[in-house]
Amino acid sequence: MATQGTYYLDGPSLSAASVIYDDANLTTVAADGFYSDGVISREQSSGALLPQVSCPSCNNEFLVGFGGAAEDACNFLASGTVTGDDPTFCNCTTLSGAIFSAASTGTYFVSYGGYYLEVSVTLGNPVATVTGICETCTPSYSIGGCGVSNVSVGASCSDAGTNPKILYSDCLALAPGCGLYWDAALQSPVTELFVFANANWDMDGNGIISAYSAIQC
Repeated sequence: MATQGTYYLDGPSLSAASVIYDDANLTTVAADGFYSDGVISREQSSGALLPQVSCPSCNNEFLVGFGGAAEDACNFLASGTVTGDDPTFCNCTTLSGAIFSAASTGTYFVSYGGYYLEVSVTLGNPVATVTGICETCTPSYSIGGCGVSNVSVGASCSDAGTNPKILYSDCLALAPGCGLYWDAALQSPVTELFVFANANWDMDGNGIISAYSAIQC
């Protein structure tokens, strides 16, 4: 993986130089390896620079979702434009952007195109290192005109009419076993026992549909 550093040249540019040094006095020759100014790359071997080659573009832009949980990133609760070191999001090893520089030191998640990556962030550093494998985002589907109640099916129907709500599910077509949540990140389950969401559902109290209700609106 590439690392950044300050080096000194015996010429006006990397393309015109013959040797790279570690110090401004040009007394300590830099270690053998590959060096780049972002436009060209040259290998230093046995203390001498070899012919230059053009760098591939690293400015691969992604408008990513960002958050402390994978679900937050996948549902774009926060977002920003970042650049990756690979044109394929899932193959990036580093990503750079202002959202990382503004975040506290820790582990976060970024998503793009239905996939998410875990990244390590250091406060003030715009470069995030990918620390987890590429995973598929869990989809989130919104359902409008919903009602909830802990009293009865009828009360959930009434709630839908007088105070309609938007709920979210991890299922496109609701059925027993699907979850219902208050938020698009699928973090806050509906704990009421009766829910109207396109039809009446009996809930288990933990956000999971237990049955298609025998009573409908």
